[in-house]
Amino acid sequence: FLFGQIGYLRDTFKLIDYLVAPTAGVGFKVVNTEPTKFSVDAGAGGIWEKNPGRDVRKSGAVTAGESLTHQLTSTASIKHATTGLWKTNDFQDSLYTFSVGLATKVSDRVQFSIDLLDTYKNRPPTAATKKSDVAIVTAIVAKF
Repeated sequence: FLFGQIGYLRDTFKLIDYLVAPTAGVGFKVVNTEPTKFSVDAGAGGIWEKNPGRDVRKSGAVTAGESLTHQLTSTASIKHATTGLWKTNDFQDSLYTFSVGLATKVSDRVQFSIDLLDTYKNRPPTAATKKSDVAIVTAIVAKF
């Protein structure tokens, strides 16, 4: 499959005013059965990052990711995803995200999910800034 995406991150804990990364690429569905879906993808594009007190830094970008969803029952599923974003002018300056979660169907059009999300920035703006932070994200999703 082909894809286009625009990644956006604002993280006050990592001192990121904004990080915008429009990319496009290709992916492959490794497993595409009714209970299990697993895909991998890779892409390229650009990145603009703004940190407090600094000018906007621009670079080319390379991305890679994988995603897994498994339907446990007719209403519950587990999901996992990992992505990496590397700046082409400095591959050590990278951003990784990891998520794992559980979703349950409330109705045909509404789903509730809870996810554990870890965001890791290899080169934060200052030495005092932590590279990794973990969040629990809950969401109610409606399909129209």
